Amino acid sequence: MSDQALDKSASAPAPSADDGGKSRHRTRRTVAAILTVLTVVSLTADVPGAWVRRTVFNTDRYAATVAPLPQDPAVQEYLARTITTQVFLALDVQSRLETTLSTAAPKLEFLAGPITNAVQGYVTQQVQKLIASDTFQKLWVDANRLAQQGIVTVLNGDGAIVNVVDGKVSLNLLPIINQALSQVSGFASNLLGGRTIDLPTITADQAQVAIAALSAATGVDLPSNFGQVVVFDASNLSALQTLFAYFNRLVISLAILSLLFFAAAMWASLRRRRTLLQVMASWAVILVIERRGALALADHLVAKAKPENQAAMRVVVDQFQASLRHYTGLLLAVSLIVVVVALLTGPYSWAVKFRNWIRSLIGAVAGVARGADATEGAVWVAAHSEGLMIAGAVVGAAIMWVLSLSVAGFLMVAAILGLFEVGVYRVAAALKPPGPGADEVAG
Repeated sequence: MSDQALDKSASAPAPSADDGGKSRHRTRRTVAAILTVLTVVSLTADVPGAWVRRTVFNTDRYAATVAPLPQDPAVQEYLARTITTQVFLALDVQSRLETTLSTAAPKLEFLAGPITNAVQGYVTQQVQKLIASDTFQKLWVDANRLAQQGIVTVLNGDGAIVNVVDGKVSLNLLPIINQALSQVSGFASNLLGGRTIDLPTITADQAQVAIAALSAATGVDLPSNFGQVVVFDASNLSALQTLFAYFNRLVISLAILSLLFFAAAMWASLRRRRTLLQVMASWAVILVIERRGALALADHLVAKAKPENQAAMRVVVDQFQASLRHYTGLLLAVSLIVVVVALLTGPYSWAVKFRNWIRSLIGAVAGVARGADATEGAVWVAAHSEGLMIAGAVVGAAIMWVLSLSVAGFLMVAAILGLFEVGVYRVAAALKPPGPGADEVAG
């Protein structure tokens, strides 16, 4: 090596400790930013995934969700219309009336249509009575429970599959239709020329066998899908089973990973308060977007239904999304509270001033309560009492309007607002200057 090269090497500055510290800081900032993004992404996917797993793929939760549906008038109308149609199909009402009239009184054959309409009204009334009964409620829950179990069984690829025809999982209404037939057994017997209909015993786990038994009882050749409402079409079953397997593992993994990512982001961050604000504020925005997306999806599903079924579809969709709105609303409230608390307790100049103002307000209220001399803060509160009370009412109303509060949450917000309003009023009343002529009145 030449002397010139040695001189340059000797004169080069050695790396300082500050450079190493800056490098570590840059690395930590980068790692914290990446972990923050991963936290938000995992939380974004985990909320709807956990809701679907808990509400749709949990049999007990699913049954509890659908159980109240028949109490809604729109759903009652849909069920009454659907079941009445199936009863008429099982009895082949209009064809039998036409046959009877053409044989007994050919000139009156034109009355088959009006008589059928009158009979339909009678049958609908009987079906509506059935829907209002405890018997129907049990049949309804059993049928939906079995349909949900059938969907999960299909997706899991487990052995025997219940209630599946041509790759479709259906809601089996046969037990309900059978019960409706028993409600109109007298009319049905007259329609069959006085022959008693020996209705079979049908349970929710029967389909094809039950259809054959009903065909034999009524003498009508019923189609293979009689009394079945398709709730799941497994036409691309292999891909759906693979997706379902990944989904189950992913939801659990995301719940764990989101906590790990968040803890790691807070550990790596050089400014933990800012990282906490970034995560919570981002999550709040995502929750709002997910809630709006759920509403848009509900509107899409309702629009796809037949016009006469849209009212019932709206009720069903809203019933299923109620728990999603509840939990996302609760999480949104938590995230916003964390953001507000983190900001108000921070070192920001406006936050320091706000805390000082709150302390002054509390001191002013306490001083008035003790009968102490008015402080500067108390005088300011008294001078601005009307604006403060209006602002408090506006903030309280905004919180109640934006957040889906429970009864306890509503009472808590109302109590805090009430204490604030009473405190400001007490300070203003205690320091209010005497009105004109007060001295003369006192004298």
